[in-house]
Amino acid sequence: MKRFLTQPIDNLSSSDYAFLVKFALQEDCPEKDITSEAIFSSDQICKADLIFREEGILCGTGVLDELRQQTNNQFTIQLLKSDGDKISSSETIAILSGNLNIILRIERVLLNFIQYLSGIATETNRIVRKYPNIMILDTRKTLPGYRKLVKYAVYSGGGANHRINLSDMALIKDNHVAMSGSILQAVQKIKDNFPGKKIELEVDEFDQLEEAIRAKPDIIMLDNFSIENTKKAIDFIRQNQADITIECSGGITPEKLDKLSNMNVDNLGVSMGYLTHTTRFLDLTLDIKKQ
Repeated sequence: MKRFLTQPIDNLSSSDYAFLVKFALQEDCPEKDITSEAIFSSDQICKADLIFREEGILCGTGVLDELRQQTNNQFTIQLLKSDGDKISSSETIAILSGNLNIILRIERVLLNFIQYLSGIATETNRIVRKYPNIMILDTRKTLPGYRKLVKYAVYSGGGANHRINLSDMALIKDNHVAMSGSILQAVQKIKDNFPGKKIELEVDEFDQLEEAIRAKPDIIMLDNFSIENTKKAIDFIRQNQADITIECSGGITPEKLDKLSNMNVDNLGVSMGYLTHTTRFLDLTLDIKKQ
């Protein structure tokens, strides 16, 4: 199954973390780490094991290299696992060696990034494995600045990426239709002004489907349809345009996913803001020892 609508966020470099890491380090330590610097000498070294405390999918290891660079290479990294790997509880994923004060300074920033992104990847993976015949899509409901990172976490967990931003593809929603006059006009204007860009059309009433099909978008989104109306709409679309991608959105609950999965519809996607705006940190720890 294809895991993207326009382009996948299937890899990150350490520089993709650069702005957020710089901000996080400054936020967490604006002057000095008064606890560590009072207790330890500036040249004391240590070893630190980064350990999963629960089973999950690893994501966000690129932050390690960016943290190393932004702290003047005062520690080394031995990475034992890769993003997307399934990790067992108590498993070590990386070993850091170097300046104790620096490793203590970056500890919380490091954990925040990897716990957050691994939490998204883990929950996405759980849903994808349960519903393998549906393309589980993310949305633009992301924290400012984290868009690329969390979409990468969804992809690392086996999920699919929706559009990355407003420039990536067109998504015609109810307000666009209302202000432009009609579905046909809205779709045609995008085709005229941005040829080659993929077009998705949101439909929130069954009566809009006939005009939607005539407009020939690439994707039709069924927004907040009941299960009964979803089935009717899919049947109607398939009778008139067999190969179009259909997406369901709005109020997607586990019960609704169960019923959508049982329909066994080809080219069916479900977009879930839940993947990125309602997630919990995965439990990790940094275990520091004398070297």
